[in-house]
Amino acid sequence: MIFFKAISCLKFTHFSLSDNLKLQDEIKALKNLGEHLEQMLKLISFEVCDLPDDVLMLLDKCVEIQADGQLNDLNINFLREFYYTKKRENIESKLNVAEQSATLKKLRSSIKEADKEITALDRFTSTVSKRLISATALQRNITQMDGKSKGLLDRLKGLKAPDEFNIESVIEKIDMLERSKKSE
Repeated sequence: MIFFKAISCLKFTHFSLSDNLKLQDEIKALKNLGEHLEQMLKLISFEVCDLPDDVLMLLDKCVEIQADGQLNDLNINFLREFYYTKKRENIESKLNVAEQSATLKKLRSSIKEADKEITALDRFTSTVSKRLISATALQRNITQMDGKSKGLLDRLKGLKAPDEFNIESVIEKIDMLERSKKSE
């Protein structure tokens, strides 16, 4: 019944005799196929007209596509191949998603580590900047140190220290003083 609609879709205009013969052979093959399929449906007590209207519309669309694409046979092996191809694509896409998720997780971990390092570097730079002395303050400190060292050198020159200084005798005297304080 459905296959007869497909036959009516074919147009017989502008065909040569050999084309007409080919079309007639195709029509006969389609009729035979349709009859065969209808007989198989009857064997299982199922009529095509028992299908809902939306299913019938889909079947009509399928027949039209078969006629347009000159597909005379929908082999179950082709459907299985299509199913397994789709299944493989689905599995590959899930694998791809899992790989990308793992990569994303690693990247997030790396970002967290980098953030920690940046925070530590920020603390270090703030500490260094607090301790950093400006160039003018540094120059002022150098000038003060030079003045103090010159003053100390002048005082050292003003002191007259003996040329020979016996440190051992000084240590002995200090020890004796400490002993005498303890005994008192």
